[in-house]
Amino acid sequence: MSGGIPQPAPLDTYVKVMLIAWSVLLPLLLQFARVAGMALADPPNPSTPFAYGFAWSIWTYPITLAIAFFYRRKRPHLVGLPALNVTVFIISGVLGPLSV
Repeated sequence: MSGGIPQPAPLDTYVKVMLIAWSVLLPLLLQFARVAGMALADPPNPSTPFAYGFAWSIWTYPITLAIAFFYRRKRPHLVGLPALNVTVFIISGVLGPLSV
């Protein structure tokens, strides 16, 4: 019996892959964070729900990534949480220009 700090169980492969993928996507989405506010400040047209969804998804992505990272061992299913932001980002990017 060896004393010391017990080592946590190794992460599943899908958790490692998802965290790496979300981390690689972070700098790309942070480039959009600088211009996300401009989606809300369009004077001729009132802001649409798609503009709010676009800005919300970009601004809260680092928070959801941090939650997924910190809970990766206790709640490995939370590693998919940043997918919510990416989904809203894609939907608002596709449907936003189509709204009148």
